[in-house]
Amino acid sequence: MSFATKAGIVLGAAAFSGMAVASTGNASNDLQSRLEAAEAKIAEMSAQQSGDWLTEQRSEQIRGLVQDVLADADTRASLQGDGATSGYNNGFFVQSADGKWSMKVNGVFQERWNMGSQPAHLAVATVPGNDNHAFGFETTRALLNFSGSLAGKAFYNVRLDWSPYNTAAGNGLSNSELEWAYGGWNINDTWSVQVGRQKFDVMRAFMVNAEDQQAIERSSQTYYWDTSAITNGIKLVGNSDQARYNVMFSNGSNGGGAGFGNAAWAANDHGWAVTGRGEWLLQGDWSQFDRIGSSTGEAAGMLLGVGAGYLNNQGVGGDDNWIVSADLSYDGNGWNMYGSVTGGNNNNATTAVAGRGSNDGTSLGFEVGAGMYMNDNNELYARWQWLSPGLALGNASGGTEDVSSKLNIATIGWNHYIAGPNTKLSVDWNWCFSDPGFANALGGGAMGYTGWWTNAAQTSGSQWLFRTQLQVSF
Repeated sequence: MSFATKAGIVLGAAAFSGMAVASTGNASNDLQSRLEAAEAKIAEMSAQQSGDWLTEQRSEQIRGLVQDVLADADTRASLQGDGATSGYNNGFFVQSADGKWSMKVNGVFQERWNMGSQPAHLAVATVPGNDNHAFGFETTRALLNFSGSLAGKAFYNVRLDWSPYNTAAGNGLSNSELEWAYGGWNINDTWSVQVGRQKFDVMRAFMVNAEDQQAIERSSQTYYWDTSAITNGIKLVGNSDQARYNVMFSNGSNGGGAGFGNAAWAANDHGWAVTGRGEWLLQGDWSQFDRIGSSTGEAAGMLLGVGAGYLNNQGVGGDDNWIVSADLSYDGNGWNMYGSVTGGNNNNATTAVAGRGSNDGTSLGFEVGAGMYMNDNNELYARWQWLSPGLALGNASGGTEDVSSKLNIATIGWNHYIAGPNTKLSVDWNWCFSDPGFANALGGGAMGYTGWWTNAAQTSGSQWLFRTQLQVSF
């Protein structure tokens, strides 16, 4: 009922009462009192109606103010007024509201303290100070990685690696601070193309990034092969629910190991390579195989991979390399195991070695490993690697291949996760039953990261290596 209606009723009642009083001859003061009572009622209703209106108006104003504040907060959080977003998801990212334009930034820092021992060879000191024991700190890697999408159709990936090994005179992955840099585009939902400086995707142990390894470092057996390096070329990549494929045409490694496929085009000297790999997801999901290991609570998964390549390394006298590799990995609930076997010609030594002509024999190697979480923050692991670097090798004094030219290394280690996978403290002990220096000198060139001595001298003595590492990654 409106205010006007209420007032009309009250006034009408007051007038009727006044007329009735006059007709009966009542005193005028009685009429006055009734009129005053009516006016008081009208004033009360007016005040109540006015109060309700003010309250409703105030509520609308408050609601509008809250909406303005929330809209301003969203704009400030997105850094832009057009709805772009930023945050952290396996890396810090900035992207447009529709996700078509993005940049993700990842970083890795590895600090090690190593101690190693090797026997002397022919009275030649292999460690400065005439001592065959050495220890010390090193910043093994400091990485920055930039990746993202362009207009939802193209993509890019660039990694910088500061390391005492990844230099022009070193034995790192690319032998320059630019580790890889490539761009590409999606042909359709299944196939894409990558062009630029990138990995050979042949062996899973090499394809998994350094920060996602279970052990402190990839094995020497992995780094031995000529495809465990960075090259420059074009790669076709296919992805489906249960299978992944890639095939690449590149400069190869030019037989010189790490980084030699990344020189200026005129320095390539007709070197080329065709490499590829197929992977089949037998159980689980793809994301769990982006790293080596299985966290507590993770579902079971199994991955089978086969890779191969042919490298025509004309830059070092026409030597040709070929490689075939197969691997099988299994992840369980907090434990994992894996194995790989690799064979091929690996003619990748460019300098003469005493007692050796040409590495024209077939190299063969394998690796097995396993890991298990003891609780949410502590993981134990073990690994065994073996490699024969070529049947035609001679020992340092001439003759047939010496047993010390082979790699035969056992590793046991422990990972302590301080802040989940982002901060990890690791310790491992490595025992080589022979001298790894000879095989390391013949390898793909990225042996420096492992911590073993890489001279080409052969001895029959064993070596050991104790490593610790603090890894911080984001």
